[in-house]
Amino acid sequence: MSARTFLKKIGLKTCLVMLGCAILSVYGTAAASTKEEKRKTDIQNTQEKFSWWPTDAKPEPVKDAQRGGYWWWPTQPGQVEPLWGNRGYVYVYKIIYDYKSDELPAPKPQELRPSLVIKKIIKNVKIYFDYNKSTIREDAAVILKDAAQTLRRNPDSDILVTGNCDTRGSEAYNEKLGRKRAEAVQNFLIGQGVDEGRIRIISRGKLDAVAPVTDIVGMQKDRNAQFMIAEVEEVMIPYQGEASGEVASQEQVMTEESSPENKVVEKETVESAVQVATKEYTVKKNDSLWSIAKAELGSGHRWKYLYEINKDRIRNPNKLKVGTKIVIPIE
Repeated sequence: MSARTFLKKIGLKTCLVMLGCAILSVYGTAAASTKEEKRKTDIQNTQEKFSWWPTDAKPEPVKDAQRGGYWWWPTQPGQVEPLWGNRGYVYVYKIIYDYKSDELPAPKPQELRPSLVIKKIIKNVKIYFDYNKSTIREDAAVILKDAAQTLRRNPDSDILVTGNCDTRGSEAYNEKLGRKRAEAVQNFLIGQGVDEGRIRIISRGKLDAVAPVTDIVGMQKDRNAQFMIAEVEEVMIPYQGEASGEVASQEQVMTEESSPENKVVEKETVESAVQVATKEYTVKKNDSLWSIAKAELGSGHRWKYLYEINKDRIRNPNKLKVGTKIVIPIE
């Protein structure tokens, strides 16, 4: 076979291969395009189908155990005004049911109660308080000033401030103290020019306290006021008791990526500094836990707390041994 003939055959085969690749490429692109168009059409049809969605539609939101939020796709119309325009499955970061329960009479079954839907998180903020205080510390003031600027830059956002306490004291006392802490944040932000209507407050008292009295750092973290700067909607949801619901199956869930307008955005978490410490005290002649607590902690009634954190150093709380070194918390 001559070289010329051989090259002609090779050229013909190369052309055929290139032509085949081009056909496959066009076919693949067309198939991908058709698939994408179908996906968009399906989403559009779903959105149109659920454009009527009101807040008391059924069924209720279901918990997503893995991600911590809720999926909501009602199939039965309700009677309350529309929510905020989402259709089909929507991922809700958080639902705070019956958030005004401390201001309203006890709910009845299926009674519509004010609730909050957290749609989009812009910033998480947490500030700490000194023991038994609701005064805004200097380090917290810096954080709250920045939070006020964030609120001004995001006019659609609101906040719910939650006041919390450590485990010491009665539930009734701590509920009031938690509210004072939330109100302190509210008043500070109003002083920074934030409209009062954008700020809601609640107290959890010591319900969420987790640190034992021997953990002074943990108790500092329990004494806080925290809030999310977020797009929040107050809605009316039928009272069902404690929030419940089964997890939506993965086959049913529309992902956030396929519905970008519902995507949760958590941009930043800001937390004030922990400001607690300890100092050493040497027991002197005629000292008692009462006298030490009165001099060092401001009240003799706190002697039990002083004993609790020094149990490994004090054998007999009623008779202190001179020269014993004990820990005094500074909080």
